[in-house]
Amino acid sequence: MKINLVENGIFPITKDVDGNLLEGALDTGLSISGTVQGEGKLLGTSCLFIRTSGCNLRCAWIGADGNGSPCDTPYSSHHAETNMMEVDDVVQLVHANRGNMKYVVVSGGEPTMQKSVVELLAKLQSIGMHTTVETNATIFNEFMARHINLVSMSPKLASSTPWSDNLLNTGIDYSEHWAKKHESKRRNIEVIQSYIDAAKQNGTDFQLKFVVQNPADLEEIENVFLCNPTGWMPDDVVLMPEGTSTEMLADRSYWAIEAAIKRGWRFTPRLHIELFGKARAV
Repeated sequence: MKINLVENGIFPITKDVDGNLLEGALDTGLSISGTVQGEGKLLGTSCLFIRTSGCNLRCAWIGADGNGSPCDTPYSSHHAETNMMEVDDVVQLVHANRGNMKYVVVSGGEPTMQKSVVELLAKLQSIGMHTTVETNATIFNEFMARHINLVSMSPKLASSTPWSDNLLNTGIDYSEHWAKKHESKRRNIEVIQSYIDAAKQNGTDFQLKFVVQNPADLEEIENVFLCNPTGWMPDDVVLMPEGTSTEMLADRSYWAIEAAIKRGWRFTPRLHIELFGKARAV
């Protein structure tokens, strides 16, 4: 079975499937395979990443400078890159580069769109890997949930919707069709509840990670996303400032830290931005 990844979708790696050294420097600047998880409950753990291609949402982010960006990883969002790989080859690459690492993160795009991710996760667990799936929490797959050690749900807030009036002079051109489609899909409380229930049933873990731009986001988090699901604890909620530079993150961190402390939630930095800047495969 094949899975659709972005180009160089298993990273950061230094070896091919046969264990031979690859040419070229890593985006991390390190001399060995692997990086550290930059967000959430597993912050700082040594890991490898697998990035799938394609997403069912069309987010748009506005930076502190007023410039816009379609998705935080636009090359993975709209099938801009297509890299069809056999699931077994992906697992072999992970195995060849894992060293002493036990964590692997499957991100996107939106991984839950691809049925082959179920097989990928099962085979990664069979070689002893701890699996995290990063999802926008709009699609639930019961079989996939059985093979996720940590489901990192990142529901998209209203600030992510690409309405034309908040994209003026940003360089982003989204049709009204995509804006309405995004808005109609981004909230799915039933899916969130299903992942929470599955984690409890399977003895695994979950987190609700919210990317925030300003204090107004807190009202939506509390009154829309957290008032209906049950089974979560304050420690399962993670606030992360939106930003692509250390300056932007600093501007948005202090009020988010205060909000997290007040509610007993977690705060997470974007460690990969602080360590590696805008480098891609980190």
